[in-house]
Amino acid sequence: LDLVQKAGDVRLFLSFRFASVRYTFLEALTYLKAAQSASGWKKRQMKKSARETIQIIKGWAKNGNVNVVHHLYILEAELAVLNGKSSKAKEKFNDAIVTSSRNGFIHDIALAHVLASAYFKVQGDDDWGNYHIGKSRIFYEEWGCWSEQVKQLKSPNVM
Repeated sequence: LDLVQKAGDVRLFLSFRFASVRYTFLEALTYLKAAQSASGWKKRQMKKSARETIQIIKGWAKNGNVNVVHHLYILEAELAVLNGKSSKAKEKFNDAIVTSSRNGFIHDIALAHVLASAYFKVQGDDDWGNYHIGKSRIFYEEWGCWSEQVKQLKSPNVM
């Protein structure tokens, strides 16, 4: 989080559209995850920063960039988690997984499953948490990721 804040608007220096899009998505996700574990003023500040960054992605989607829609769903799911909107979080995680699948973003299918797993585990729903963590491992492996962290995803108690 400190690096994101210190770096400023890195998008100005990124020459490739993909890098700029990915950075913006991860910036918003970082703010949302930080807000989920913060309180008071810090939580409000992180949520505000996330919303501002999400607006950039919404603008891209509105202008016809279909390759950011799944990012939007992931961020909307995490925003729903932050706001305590359980049914909306479930809906948006599902939308993220389906849209990532349709568009062939295997790494983002895996990421959406990891985030959904964390959400369900916090809610005390170990069955759905384990389901999503198992799916994430499958998609990370399909994507070609073989790191130790991915190997550990087979354990239902990772999250």
